[in-house]
Parts: sequence; structure tokens; C-alpha cells
Amino acid sequence: MSTPDAGHSEVSTTLALDMVGRAYLALALLYETAHPGEFGDVQQKIRSFVEDNFRIIQETSRNESLTTGTVDGAIHLVNSVLVEVENKIATMIRPTRHMRGQTKP
Repeated sequence: MSTPDAGHSEVSTTLALDMVGRAYLALALLYETAHPGEFGDVQQKIRSFVEDNFRIIQETSRNESLTTGTVDGAIHLVNSVLVEVENKIATMIRPTRHMRGQTKP
């Protein structure tokens, strides 16, 4: 793959992951709204699934079809999205727990 094609591919990957991340954040917020306090368990399952899939991709892409930078960049972006979702959900559920008198010391 030529250098301009590689750069275009990385930009496309970043853009696609950003779009998926934003959609995931919206769905996560809707889920937490509909099922208060239940998102933590779901998030952990999703995180495990994503980590397993990236591990599989890294192990099976030894044929250089995916550059290391692309996989590493994707892993970083996905983890950033998952952390952002966790933080937004955490700030969303704190007031709910406080209103119910369920705050933790």
C-alpha cells in the first residue's frame, strides 16, 4: 500500500471509529436512562468482547494486511470511547443515587 493510501486508510478508520463511538455513547446513555444502574455490567461485557476481538485481530493479521499502527490506533480509539462512556454514565447515575439516598460514603 502506498503512503498516501495508507494515510487515507488511517483517516477513514479514525472517522469510522469516531462515528461508531458517538453512536455507542448515545445508545449507552439511552440504555442507562431506561435501566438505571444496570449499564456497568453491560459495559464490562462489551469491554471484554472488544478486547477479545482486538486480540484475535492482532494474532491473525500477521500477514501485514493491517499495519500495527492501524490496529494499535483502533484499540486506543475504542478504549477512549469506552472510558468516555463509563465517565458519562457515572456522572449520569450519581444524581439518581443521591436522590434515592443511595450514596456511598
